[in-house]
Amino acid sequence: MMLRGERMAVAVVAVVLAFAASAQAGMLAGTKFPFEGCKQNLMNSPYYATLLSYNENTKAQTSKFCIQLHSKPADACIKNGFRCCNTHINKIKFFPALDCQGSLGSVDVLAAKKTVTSVYWEEHDGFEIVKVTPLMEWLTNPATIDGQVLCFNLRAPCWTMAMFAYDHEQLEYSLYDKKQDNYECCPTGIVDVMYTDVGDSKSAADALPVRSPPPPMNPPRMPPPPKKAGKAKSPKPSKPSKPVRTPKPVRSGKRG
Repeated sequence: MMLRGERMAVAVVAVVLAFAASAQAGMLAGTKFPFEGCKQNLMNSPYYATLLSYNENTKAQTSKFCIQLHSKPADACIKNGFRCCNTHINKIKFFPALDCQGSLGSVDVLAAKKTVTSVYWEEHDGFEIVKVTPLMEWLTNPATIDGQVLCFNLRAPCWTMAMFAYDHEQLEYSLYDKKQDNYECCPTGIVDVMYTDVGDSKSAADALPVRSPPPPMNPPRMPPPPKKAGKAKSPKPSKPSKPVRTPKPVRSGKRG
């Protein structure tokens, strides 16, 4: 029979192994994405992404998938002598299938209500990589990044998420900062590919953090309560006017 302490130790090891596996997305998927020596480990970065929604338009042969960015608490990021625990996000890379160039048309930054069309395709070791940059204007630090939603608009030739992803079941991503001190932070992970609609653009927008409006500087005054209806009061009688005094007679001078 396993003792309580042994069970706890096994549970901790399982969590660590699961986190380590997700931190090495390329190895987990059997690829070498992103095919360069940036700092990829999710354990050394606060940032990761989850799939929020996916919708297809079969008639137009287009689709949209939205991811939400997350920022872990500061004490959950393992510092390893690099800046990756406190940096920004400047670009996002995906590992697409071959012959998909032109399929990623634009990216919507929902909170900023902006659309980014600066999409670039690269070749690494015979594979194609697509990146979207710059994004640093909206993704400056852990506080501003947490909860941000980015929606990616796909079109032909690879207009569905399954067509677009390299292995058609998982889509690998990497979140890059801007290169400094001759290296880049690029936490790399995986989101599952969806084959049917999940959520919608409205649910993606609803996921954004909503701030309460500030209170008004001068609250409006409440109107006075209405007077109760009742019997009309008769007007008060007017006070009687004071009697006018007659002037005293003037005496004439002495008689001689």
